[in-house]
Amino acid sequence: MPDLEQARWRKRITQILVILALFITLLELITYSVFQLSGEFTGAEKFFYIRSRFLYPVLLNFGFLLLNFVIQFRTNIRESLKCDSVILTAILLCTVTAWFHYTLVSALTAFILPVLLSTLFASRKRMLISAVVSLFFMTVCALHSFALVPGHLYWTNNIAVSYLLFFASLILSDLMVTYIMEKRENLFSSYQTQLILDQKIKMDPLTNLYNQHTFFDKLNECVNKAEDSDEVFSIAILDIDDFKSINDTYGHSTGNQVLEGLSDMMGLVFSPSRELVARYGGEEFGIIFRNMSQEQAYERIEQLRRHFADNSFSRIGMKRITFSGGIAEYQFGDESSSIFNRADAALYEAKKRGKNQTVTAGYAKLE
Repeated sequence: MPDLEQARWRKRITQILVILALFITLLELITYSVFQLSGEFTGAEKFFYIRSRFLYPVLLNFGFLLLNFVIQFRTNIRESLKCDSVILTAILLCTVTAWFHYTLVSALTAFILPVLLSTLFASRKRMLISAVVSLFFMTVCALHSFALVPGHLYWTNNIAVSYLLFFASLILSDLMVTYIMEKRENLFSSYQTQLILDQKIKMDPLTNLYNQHTFFDKLNECVNKAEDSDEVFSIAILDIDDFKSINDTYGHSTGNQVLEGLSDMMGLVFSPSRELVARYGGEEFGIIFRNMSQEQAYERIEQLRRHFADNSFSRIGMKRITFSGGIAEYQFGDESSSIFNRADAALYEAKKRGKNQTVTAGYAKLE
C-alpha cells in the first residue's frame, strides 16, 4: 500500500526540483541575452554558449526530471525506490549544473541540496548514502573544473569553502534526522498512550465490553443517523436473573465468572459489524442491533439464549443461570432516552412475567 505521507513529500520535492531547473534555464537565457546585447559574443562563442550552457543542460535536466516522473507514477515500483529516485534526481541536477558551469566553482555548493532534502524522509541510512553519492559527484565535478580552468586565482579557496559547507550541511542533516526521528517516536508513543487511555475510558475492565458511557454515545449516533437516513435499528437491555442471590450465595468471584461467561458468549454470537454490545450496569447489558427490526433482534437474543443455556457458565451447582431481555425498535422522532426507556420497560415486563424470557416494546411477547 502506498505511503501517502511520503508520496506527498516526494511530490513537493519534485516540484522544487522542477522550479530550480526552470530557474537555471531562465537565468541562462537572461545571461545569454545580456552577452548578446553587449556584443561580447563572436559566432563561435555564441554557438559554444548555446550548446554547453543551455542546450545540453536543459536536455539533461528535464530528461532526468521526466524519468523521475515516470518512476513516481509506476505502481509496480517500491516506495523506497521512489524516494531514492527523487534524491538521485536532485544529485544529477546538481551534477549537470556544476559540470557545465565549471568556471563557477561555487556551483559545487549545490550538492548541499540533495543531502538536506534527504532528511525529509527521516532515514539516516538514506541521508548518509545521499551524502556519499553527492560527495563523489561533487569531487568529479571539482576535478573537471580544475582540469579546464588551471591556475584559477581563487580555485583552492572556493573548493575548500564548498567542501566545508558540504560537511557542515551533513552535520546539520544528521542533527535534523535525529530530531525528526525522536519527534516521531515521541508522537507514536503519545498516540499509543492516547489509544490505551481512550480504550480504558470506553471499555468495561471486567468484561472487556463497551461501558455505559460508550453505549449511550453510540446510541445517540444511531438516533442521529436514523433521523437523517430513515435507518432501522433496535436495542435490547438484558439483565441476569436473580444475580444478587448468586453473589450472596456463591460470592462475588463466582458472580464475576457469570458476567464474564455471558460476555464471552455474546462475543461469539454477535458480530461487531452488526451488533454493539456493552455492559450497561452491574448485571445489565445493552445491545444495539444495526439495521434490524425488533423482531430480528428478538431472534438474535434467542440465539444467544440457546448458546448460553448449553454453556457451563449457565449453571452453578444445581442452579441454572438465566437472563431476561427487553427490546425496542427506533421510531421516527425518538430520542436516545425514549427508545431506551421502552426497552427498559419491556425488560421490566419480562421480569414481571416470570423472568428467563424476552419481551419486545408494546409487551407483545414473540414466540
